[in-house]
Amino acid sequence: MKYQYLSFLFFLSLSYCFCLNNRQEQDSLAYYSKLANAPKTPSSLAKAYVFFNKKKEESLLSKDTVSTINHLRQIAIIQYKLGDYYGSETSVVKAISLLDALKKNEFTSESKVGLYNELGGINRESTNYIDALKYYDKALNFATSRLHINIINNNKALIHIEQKNYVLAESQLKKIYENSLKIGDSIQISRVLGNLGYVQSKLKREGALEKLVKALKLKTTIDYRIGKYINYKYLFEHYKDLQDNTKALFYANKGYECAKTIKSASLIEDALSNLVALNIDPHIIEYKTLKDSTQKARQIAENKYAHAKFNYLKQEKLAIQHQLQKEQEKAKRIKYQYAGLSVLLFSIFLFFILKARHKKDKIQQVYNTETRISKKVHDEVANDIHNVMTKLESSPEFKEELLDDLESIYNRTRDISKENSTIDTDANYTDLLKDLVLSYKNDSVTIITKDISKIHWESLDNLKKTTLYRVLQELMVNMKKHSQASLVALSFSQTKHKISISYSDNGVGTHLKKSTGLLNVENRIKSINGTITFESSINKGFKVKITV
Repeated sequence: MKYQYLSFLFFLSLSYCFCLNNRQEQDSLAYYSKLANAPKTPSSLAKAYVFFNKKKEESLLSKDTVSTINHLRQIAIIQYKLGDYYGSETSVVKAISLLDALKKNEFTSESKVGLYNELGGINRESTNYIDALKYYDKALNFATSRLHINIINNNKALIHIEQKNYVLAESQLKKIYENSLKIGDSIQISRVLGNLGYVQSKLKREGALEKLVKALKLKTTIDYRIGKYINYKYLFEHYKDLQDNTKALFYANKGYECAKTIKSASLIEDALSNLVALNIDPHIIEYKTLKDSTQKARQIAENKYAHAKFNYLKQEKLAIQHQLQKEQEKAKRIKYQYAGLSVLLFSIFLFFILKARHKKDKIQQVYNTETRISKKVHDEVANDIHNVMTKLESSPEFKEELLDDLESIYNRTRDISKENSTIDTDANYTDLLKDLVLSYKNDSVTIITKDISKIHWESLDNLKKTTLYRVLQELMVNMKKHSQASLVALSFSQTKHKISISYSDNGVGTHLKKSTGLLNVENRIKSINGTITFESSINKGFKVKITV
C-alpha cells in the first residue's frame, strides 16, 4: 500500500524547483529532484541526499529560509524511501519549525500539506495508525486543492484497509472516487477505483471484479506502472480469496513481470512473496507466515524511534540564525561526548592492562619465591645432609640403617630443589622439555612423546613456558609417586595460536579427587588463562588435557 503514498510525495515535489530564479540552479534542482522521486539505480537516492544536504547547509548559512525548507522536504522524502523513518521525521519537524517562523501565505500552507502528509506516512509505516490519522487530518486543515484533499483522504482510507476496517474504507473511497471524477485526474481516478474494487472484493460485493479490471485498463492506458503492479496484486488476492489458484497464479506472474519492468527490489520481493503464497506445501505456508510476522515485528522494532513525537505547537519559533547556532552547539556537544567516551574507554583499557600486568607480576613473584626456596634448600639443607653422610661413612661406628635414612632424606631434598629450580626458558625449550620427560624414564617406565618438535614454542612468553614446564613436571612427579604406570604418552598439537598437550598413562588410576598437587596444576594453568581437564577411574589410568 505504501507505493500509492510515494506517488503523492512525487506530486508535492513538483513545485519544489520554482522558488529560485537562477536557471542553472533550477536545472540542478530539477535533476536531483528527479533522482530522489524516480530513482533508477540504488545509488540515485544517495546522490540526491548528498546534493540536497549540501544545499540545505548552504541555505542555512545564507539565511535563506524558503530554500532551507524546500531542501528539508526533499531530504525527508529521500530518508523515507531509504527506510530511515526517524531521520525523515526529524527533517520534517525542522522544516515545520522554520515554517512556523514565517508569515502565513500560500507557500507555508502548501508546504505544511506535504509535511504533515509525510508525518502521516511515517506513522502509518510504523503501524502507529492513531497518530497517522491525526497528521493526515492536520494536512487536510491546510489543503485547498481538491486533488490534494482526495490524495490525503485516500491515504486515510488505506489505513482503514490495513486495519481490515473494510466497511469504513468503502464508504470513504466512494466519496473520493466521485470527487476524483469531477477533477478528471486519470492517475487519481485509477488509484481510487482500484482501491475501491479491492475493498469491495474483500466485502464480497458485486461489481468488485469489474472495478479492478477497469482500474487496470486505465492504469495501462496512462502507463501508471506502480499502479498496475498494485492492481495485479489486488486481482491476485481477489482470485486467491476465491480459491481460484489458476487465475491467482496468472496475476501473480503478471505482477512479477510488472515489478521487473519497474526495477524495484521491494516490488520484486513482494511479487515473489505472492507466488510463494500459492504453494500448498505446508512447510512453505508455515515459512511465509512466519517470515511475514517476523518482518512486521522487525519493522516495528526498527521504527520504534519514529513513535517519539515532538510537540510542534509548543516549540520556540526559531529564526534561521538560531537554527545554525543549534547545529553548532550540537556538533560541539557530540565532540565533547566523543572526548568523554574516549577517556572512559582508555581508562577501562588501561585498567585491564594494569590488572593483567599485576597478575603476571604476581605469578612471576611466585616462581621467583619457589626458585629462591629451592636454592636455599639445596645450599643449606641438602649440602649439610651430604656433609653428615660423608662424616658417618668415615666413622667406624656408623650404622648403615642411619646412613640409608639420611640418603633418603637427601634424595628427597634434592628432588624438591630440582622441582623448583631456575628454568632457562631462553634456551631451546623443546630440548628442555625432552630432558624433563626423559629424566623420569627408567627400566620400568616407558615414556613416549609425539610432535613435541612441531610446536612453535617461540610464540609463548617466558611466563607461560615456565608454567607449562612446572605443570608437566608436577604430572611426572605424580606419575612416579602414585600411578605405578609402565607407559606414559605425551602428545603435542598446535592450531593457530592454541597449543594443546595430552597426557595419559596406564597406571592404577584413582577416584578423581583433586589433591594438593592437582589443584596446584589447575591453578597454574588458570593463571595463564589456559584450560585443563582430568579424567581417571580405578584401574583405567590417568588422562590430562591442557590448552594454552
